[in-house]
Amino acid sequence: MANPESNIPPSFTSSVVYELPYEHEPLLDQSFGNESELFDLYYPDGGDGPFPVLVFVLGFPAPGFDAGFGFKLKDLEFYKSWARLIAASGMTAVLYSADDAEPGTLELMAYLRRNCETLKLDMNRIGIWSCSANVANAINVLNKVPDICCAALNYGYMLDLNGSTSVQDMAAQVHFANPNQGEASMPTVPMLVTKAGQDAFPGINEGIDSFVNLARERNIPVEFIDYEKGVHSFDVLDNTDESIAIVKRMVDFLKSHLLK
Repeated sequence: MANPESNIPPSFTSSVVYELPYEHEPLLDQSFGNESELFDLYYPDGGDGPFPVLVFVLGFPAPGFDAGFGFKLKDLEFYKSWARLIAASGMTAVLYSADDAEPGTLELMAYLRRNCETLKLDMNRIGIWSCSANVANAINVLNKVPDICCAALNYGYMLDLNGSTSVQDMAAQVHFANPNQGEASMPTVPMLVTKAGQDAFPGINEGIDSFVNLARERNIPVEFIDYEKGVHSFDVLDNTDESIAIVKRMVDFLKSHLLK
């Protein structure tokens, strides 16, 4: 029997290249659906809330990921280190696990809104962060959930535009949620989009370029960072001054929309 740990990419076990001190104990494994659909809250240090919210949107069904790797996507050091950084920056970070990523993420968002007073969350100040193959589902969330203030979308599979089928093809291959409909699914919230120039995944950078171009054509507020030397998951794999600066810019972008 194969050892799942032998298949774990280095990015999963790495921490974000920029960190801040964070001592607060997160609230772990809260249920928002059935017993396997859980979320974690990383609260800012100090204060009584309600706190602004950043949800790390995922695009993979939890059962398949758990079976393949032996743990939940939300429990990766990659995500936990990002959650600590966001909480240390004054926002509540939300990590979660959904059995079916598309409806499960929407159910989580609705649960957070219904229970915002108990959870000390300010749902008038909510943003999302997503990366890689999870971005397609994040775009769906931006279109389906009202009143999201901003989004950071990083080195991701975006929308199939200009006749491309790259997102559709990759979704069929690795089974991530892709409920979008090309140009019709372009979000309108302020976005920060990053691109890793050395990304090896097929069609991903061409898709990012097309997405940014369309956003600009429609006068949608988008800040684009093209990290020419960056690899996929540069925020945890490239411990360089440029990568650190980009991570800091991501945090500052989110703070500018959620802490005002």
